[in-house]
Amino acid sequence: MPFLSVILVISVLIHGGTSLSRHNKTSSPKDERFRPQIHYSVPEHWSNDPNGMVYLDGEYHLFYQYNPYDTVGDGPSMHWGHAVSTNMIKWTDLPVALFPDELGAIWSGSAVVDFDNSAGFQIGDTPTIVAIFTHFGDTQQQSIAFSTDKGRTFTKYVGNPVIANTERIPDFRDPKVVRYGDSWIMVLAVGPQVNFYKSMDLKSWEYLSSFGNDPSQGAHAGPWECPDLLEMKFGDEIVWVLTVSLFGAAPNGGSGTQYFIGDFDGRRYTSSQMDPLWMDWGLDNYASVSFSNDPQGRHIMIGWMTNLEYAGSTPTGSWRGQFTLPRMLGLQLVNGQLRLQSTPVHELNILLKNGIYNPENITILADEVVDMSSLENSLLHMDLTFETSGMDNGASISICLVNSRGQELCTGYDKGRERPIFLNRELSGLADFHPAFARRASAVREITRDTIRFEIYADVSAVEVFVDSGLTAMTAIFYPDENYTGVEIRHHAVGNENSRLLLLTSFVEGLLSMNDI
Repeated sequence: MPFLSVILVISVLIHGGTSLSRHNKTSSPKDERFRPQIHYSVPEHWSNDPNGMVYLDGEYHLFYQYNPYDTVGDGPSMHWGHAVSTNMIKWTDLPVALFPDELGAIWSGSAVVDFDNSAGFQIGDTPTIVAIFTHFGDTQQQSIAFSTDKGRTFTKYVGNPVIANTERIPDFRDPKVVRYGDSWIMVLAVGPQVNFYKSMDLKSWEYLSSFGNDPSQGAHAGPWECPDLLEMKFGDEIVWVLTVSLFGAAPNGGSGTQYFIGDFDGRRYTSSQMDPLWMDWGLDNYASVSFSNDPQGRHIMIGWMTNLEYAGSTPTGSWRGQFTLPRMLGLQLVNGQLRLQSTPVHELNILLKNGIYNPENITILADEVVDMSSLENSLLHMDLTFETSGMDNGASISICLVNSRGQELCTGYDKGRERPIFLNRELSGLADFHPAFARRASAVREITRDTIRFEIYADVSAVEVFVDSGLTAMTAIFYPDENYTGVEIRHHAVGNENSRLLLLTSFVEGLLSMNDI
């Protein structure tokens, strides 16, 4: 869980029931104007990190950090909010799942299905969901709770905490638990590193090893947070990917999530990688973690769609907090090195509405603008492939969402730059709520070839860009004064009148909202 100006004193944390009467209110139409339609957002008040994401019996569970009393993060007030979905696209809100108690507030963590009843909590034939989370009281400790009714209610384990913080380490949080053979493995963020623990029953844990600090590997600008450990396959090879979020070292400022390619032998994680690799180069994807027990065996992640620099300042009124679309992770070999790629899950196809514009093999001359379409609303999917061999160095492609007020959000490619992929919201609309908001982000391109593909999902206040089949991803939130209803492709080539850009294939289509499916 991000360290959000937490006061290290707990007051009135014990709840006798499930009533949350303080500050309950209904959003006004003004509050709703930035509400995303294809991304999950908290109904009201504050949310941050996705937690405990797990699948069981036809339902995906999304738990998340939730402050039911205010629209800003407050460490001592954190609960686990809860929503479920059959497809990870349309979500149904459920009552709060976990409340603070005498050990403290409920911070970030994970959940697993205990199919073997290793913890002994199961009643009847329904497998138990076990939530593993950080208790934040006078220190940070790890605890568990269990549900025997498919996540509708949880009972906290009487032996909590299951990992006590006897050394009172200041940053000791965000447990992610995975199955490894007949045991459970926990990866835990501990200051500038992650620790690994082992358990046979989810209740008694043995420290195994640590990674990231001795020697120093990856980015270090603050405490590591929200780790995840993924056992992935590349051909016949097993590859272990470790993801870690942190604030202050992201490539475009603020918060971001790095990843490592390595190996895990059941006790120790190793990687030859010293420099960070980034899951997302945009400004607004943090604390991403994966679902446990996906029925197709996929590694699917959802992230908190904001940046810690301005998360508590966004102009959304009586609600604050939204999440990325679910993304499937894979591996690709690039110049002899494995790289993580992320692509939208196929379940998103249920949102596809109708084709609007799909020309092929169009030459776009220097400084020419192609008007792609006029939209009914700002919900949009685009899949565009360009041939860039005719472009001069210094020329660029811009794919821009526009409105009648001259506001725009643009992504694209700057040929010849060291970080040629960009996502620019400098002119996107309302931005004066924080000095760090209106800026242009740039990203590396992992591959070198003359064709470049952009897949884009645009929402009322959110965009996700996947370049080269997800080898580079960029995510951003934005707040236009009027919905974007136009799409333009621009070939900027000032002083290079011979530059030529070829639009090989394109497909632009509107999307249904979650309320329409």
